[in-house]
Amino acid sequence: MKAYHTYSAVDVAWSLLKHAKEQGKCFSNLQLQKLTYVCHGLSLAHFQRPLVVDDVFAWKFGPVVPSVYFRFKSYGSSVITEQCDVALDQESESIVKDVVSKLGHLTGPQLVDLTHREGSPWHQVWDGTHQKVIPDHLIQAHYTQIKQSGRTASL
Repeated sequence: MKAYHTYSAVDVAWSLLKHAKEQGKCFSNLQLQKLTYVCHGLSLAHFQRPLVVDDVFAWKFGPVVPSVYFRFKSYGSSVITEQCDVALDQESESIVKDVVSKLGHLTGPQLVDLTHREGSPWHQVWDGTHQKVIPDHLIQAHYTQIKQSGRTASL
């Protein structure tokens, strides 16, 4: 049986930044938040395992992993220029690379819009005021539905 790994969300964010650079793209903290969340959701749907050990929270502007937010907060809305060499297992790297390829062109506000749609895990948890954990089972069910339908009406 293969050994699977879960990672800190910051390590997944570093991997996103690495693949973005390789593909000629760059991300703000807002984009990094949403794309880290999407990678986690895809891992839950495709491999039935979490990608990140951190909890994902419903904040006003969508799903957020606080450790990633605070690590890259100093960039504000600017592009993150830092790089850190982090290697994930092959399946996890393929998810990250694919997410950068397919969604890396979307702006932060576009990603916020996609994560706020009715029926999304964020929408199911957000009560308008309090930051709450979005349980992995909601994220997994949502991304499994996306995988089965082949349509991404929301992230």
